[in-house]
Amino acid sequence: MKHEPHPGQERPVADAAAIHIEAKGLNKAFGKVKALEDINFGIRNQEFVSVLGPSGCGKSTLLRIVAGLIPYESGIATIKGEKVLTPRPDIGVVFQTNNMLPWLTVRGNVELGARIRNMPAAARDSAVDKILEVMSLTKFADAHPHQLSGGMRQRASIGQALVLDPPILLMDEPFGALDALTRDKLNVELLRIWQEHRKTVMLITHSIAEAVFLSDRVLVMADRPGKIIEEVVIDLPRPRNAAATRAMPKFGEYVAYLGKVMGVTS
Repeated sequence: MKHEPHPGQERPVADAAAIHIEAKGLNKAFGKVKALEDINFGIRNQEFVSVLGPSGCGKSTLLRIVAGLIPYESGIATIKGEKVLTPRPDIGVVFQTNNMLPWLTVRGNVELGARIRNMPAAARDSAVDKILEVMSLTKFADAHPHQLSGGMRQRASIGQALVLDPPILLMDEPFGALDALTRDKLNVELLRIWQEHRKTVMLITHSIAEAVFLSDRVLVMADRPGKIIEEVVIDLPRPRNAAATRAMPKFGEYVAYLGKVMGVTS
């Protein structure tokens, strides 16, 4: 591949103060099973980085460590230079399976975190109204989860994470359980939100095309014990348009290259 930066070429890390998420020598084991081995990476402020790898390689474990949900054995994970020990209010987390409470409406689910944090009622209502509009759910505010499609429930789950306006968003295969068409539509929606609000995003995925379309960089993990084997800078112009970006020869080159790195293609 003849363009710059070459896939696989590391981009020098900018001013360390701009690093929002970082891991150095991170190791994690479950009993005798080593899940992560010597993980090192940094994600800059407002950067969109995907972590790509096969099922069972430790991607979700890595995200849960960064989110402060599970401990690790050695090394260090930091958010804005502070060691990760517990969940933080400046991080929003979206999981593959939506965590909507079935007895609450869409509005009730989206505002739940704001209520728990005791956000003033006027500010909460304003934030929820804005998020429902952003996620195209205003007309369904009074519906219950069982009345929504899978894609709508997942949009509501993203809304739950966004309502408190966290500067960092961690997403664990949020579209993995959806059909291909709905997944593509939500990729476009997620990209639109990121391009408008510029949060720092760490996305876990096993979809090569999804990672290339959304990301500034892609970290590729090998199978257990999970380790980062390559970092690929995605040098595609922004803002990105679904049809135009995917039609670019460069897009196809990145998909093919990452497929080769992951052993999907020869």
